[in-house]
Amino acid sequence: MGRGTRSTNLAFRSDNLYLSAFTNGAGEWFSFQPDQENDYVVPGSTILGFRSKYASLLGDEETGRRRQGWEYLVNLQVGPEAVRDAADVVSDFNPLTTPVRKIKKAIATLIVAFMVAQRFPFIRQIISGYWETGDEGTLGARGAQLVVNWNEISCALRLWDGSADKSKWDSKEANRLKQQPPTGLGITTPNDALEEIWPILMGVCSY
Repeated sequence: MGRGTRSTNLAFRSDNLYLSAFTNGAGEWFSFQPDQENDYVVPGSTILGFRSKYASLLGDEETGRRRQGWEYLVNLQVGPEAVRDAADVVSDFNPLTTPVRKIKKAIATLIVAFMVAQRFPFIRQIISGYWETGDEGTLGARGAQLVVNWNEISCALRLWDGSADKSKWDSKEANRLKQQPPTGLGITTPNDALEEIWPILMGVCSY
């Protein structure tokens, strides 16, 4: 998917459609620092010195500045040239010579353009719109806030679906989503939530 002969392979996690590992153009596999001791690591891969969380990929680690997770994503470029640039960086990746910040940003771009776009129709429309017109652009605030709330929206829907009274939208997750951005997403009904995501994540909920 890079320019010319550049290419990369992306390994997806089956439980959350997230990036588990990738190859450079030479076919070498690279994985991320595990978040937990039992996290899966691709056998034979080189483990990088950073995690796959957005705060690690796009954060201001050297300054110690802390922001909410979605804030790291607002200005991420996801237009066609930005995605091709990212694919080229990953294809050319050499852990000894490629600047860490450069590979991190490239990985974040590919995660959003390919994996995250599969979860949210709104984000799919943003990215497909850029590709149809050839324009460059960012993910934006709404898209960024959706990214970090996949589990929250999924849980709200699962709890609602399992409840006896379908007229109620009042789980802890649903009540948080009802609030206006950036605290919530202004999702006030199950139908609103259903319009925002597909597929639904089978994550840990409040119950």
